[in-house]
Amino acid sequence: MQFLYEIFNLVVSFLGSLLLLRAYLWALAVGPRDPVVSFTWRFTDWLVNPVSYLVRPRGNWDWPSLLASLLVAVVGTLVTREVTGFPVTPAAFAVAPFALVLRWGINFLIWMVLLYALVSFFGPRMMGYQSLLGMLTDPFLRPIRRVLPRWRNFDFSPVVLFIVLSLILRWITPLSMGVLFF
Repeated sequence: MQFLYEIFNLVVSFLGSLLLLRAYLWALAVGPRDPVVSFTWRFTDWLVNPVSYLVRPRGNWDWPSLLASLLVAVVGTLVTREVTGFPVTPAAFAVAPFALVLRWGINFLIWMVLLYALVSFFGPRMMGYQSLLGMLTDPFLRPIRRVLPRWRNFDFSPVVLFIVLSLILRWITPLSMGVLFF
């Protein structure tokens, strides 16, 4: 039973992350011909299209994808409740899906920062990937770069962002599992 729960948790996390990526690509106005966009839309259209009848995207916000990720988080929280018994209280159950969506977003951003740092070491051979990863991570790295300058052609901003996101994740993870601190 635990193995099936872990597989379910992996699938739910992957789907939730894809839905958040879809919303983020919408906000960045990445063209539909980009392979990442087509991959993301191909795997999430089955859920986002029905939700888009209820709520429409507005401006830079892809509300159907965000609402779909929240629905997936609610289903994940319900299954977690049945398997593990958490969240115990109604307040924790109300907070857990929102914290789970936030956790997916932070985990996704951590992976993007790690990949961006790794690809940047390989230089021009990985230029296509570096530009996409740079576009995804730049809004988060730019404020750090303004405060923390380069040192001998080394950019410390991915390291700082990784540390900050890891600290936030340590606080968000228990909330996403239904454990409240108050």
